[in-house]
Amino acid sequence: SNQSVQLKEGMSYTMKIQFKRSPGINVPAGSINLSNPKKACTNDDKQKLSKLVFADGNLKSTGASNNYVWATNREYGYYYQWKKDYNGNNIDPCARLNPTTYGNDWRLPTRNEMERLGRCTNVKKVSNGVNGIWFLNATTGIFLPLGGWRNNSSGTAADEWPGTYGNYFTDESINTNDCYRIDISPGEGKADVNSTPKRMAYTTRCVKGPKL
Repeated sequence: SNQSVQLKEGMSYTMKIQFKRSPGINVPAGSINLSNPKKACTNDDKQKLSKLVFADGNLKSTGASNNYVWATNREYGYYYQWKKDYNGNNIDPCARLNPTTYGNDWRLPTRNEMERLGRCTNVKKVSNGVNGIWFLNATTGIFLPLGGWRNNSSGTAADEWPGTYGNYFTDESINTNDCYRIDISPGEGKADVNSTPKRMAYTTRCVKGPKL
């Protein structure tokens, strides 16, 4: 509401201003300090990734309405097939995030963004409520839980390997059946982008910003 306040001469007043953090995580280039021992995080990676805002946690909603929420980064979230919402409709599931809560323009990361992200991690498994690894920065960066996967359908729990492996889709298709994902296996020191069947269901981390 808009209200006018008349200030009296000779009186002192205190004004309290509260700033609310916008949803998502943005890491400035100067704060990106994690690097993959097998393929170093470059200055160009840092500059490009600093232009993106990542969701705080993985998608965690069912249904087919634009009221999705994301989990905390201490939860795996739910499992979605490639470019499908929980009900199997052909749509980027990130587009289902509630715009009133999170704003607009959330999307799946591109292949290039995931490749850059895979260079800017130390690939070390840590427990943060659930097992996962940090990207960009080990305290203020992006924590991706190792949620395992489901084999043929969306769902709320993994079929295989939660806590050991992590998989996150990119938005890039290879052919009718396959697409690209980031494949996270800290036991092998791996955070690589490679192919996967679209029928698989993985945890989903959304991003917004100019596509890289």
